[in-house]
Amino acid sequence: MSAAATLIAVNRASSAKDGDPQASDAVVAGKTVCVLGASGAVGNAVTRELLTGGHRVVTISRSAEKLAKIRAAYARTHRIEVLQGDVSSDELAATLRDSILEHFGKLDGVVSSLGGPEADAPMRVLDASTAILKKAFDSNFFTHVTAARALIPALNARGVYVGINGGLADFVLPDRGALSMTQSALRSLYRVLAQEAQLPDQVSVRLLELYGLVATDQNRSRQNGDMWIPDEQVGKRVMGILTDPASFAGPILSLKSKRFS
Repeated sequence: MSAAATLIAVNRASSAKDGDPQASDAVVAGKTVCVLGASGAVGNAVTRELLTGGHRVVTISRSAEKLAKIRAAYARTHRIEVLQGDVSSDELAATLRDSILEHFGKLDGVVSSLGGPEADAPMRVLDASTAILKKAFDSNFFTHVTAARALIPALNARGVYVGINGGLADFVLPDRGALSMTQSALRSLYRVLAQEAQLPDQVSVRLLELYGLVATDQNRSRQNGDMWIPDEQVGKRVMGILTDPASFAGPILSLKSKRFS
């Protein structure tokens, strides 16, 4: 992928019913929110709920193919934009920020739903090489650092920055020590961000920790037991935080499946 973020044109159509995420607007209403990792389960749910709520969504992914699928899924709405970009380095994140500001201006909100398979792979920390553990932190922790450094300055005064985390900071599962480590670090990071972002622009920073697996139409066949959180519930909670952060005192918040409730 080119280092330059690439704006991909969005198909627009003319009519749909109110309240439908596909609804087409002659005038953009609501907030402008950037969703990082928009092609994932959480990112897609957040995008859908924000569109249903009347907000403008700028979806970000490294993959042009995944962005094309997002564009096709919401082809009838006037309120979605797709932007190819990367936050794996300071330089790429800065390029993404500049592209966002050029095309859309300052943002009202950012949702950072980032992570990779490196930390998800079963491993014992005592058996894993330092190089493998560094890759886990690069994908599940440092991407959040890089994204926040680039995009918090792109928020309007009183903007809202929301990160997504798992629930393994509180306990360790067998062979999942790397996840617990990265998620614990992420919790500390967002506490720091919440403190540092308050001045001068009074940006609100929240981290939503999901205690369970996110249930989608794609994984419906595996949804047995009490470990699942409906993706609609996740999307609605994130939208609530973005639109009324004062009602969600943080910076660390949680959404739990029945098993952890």
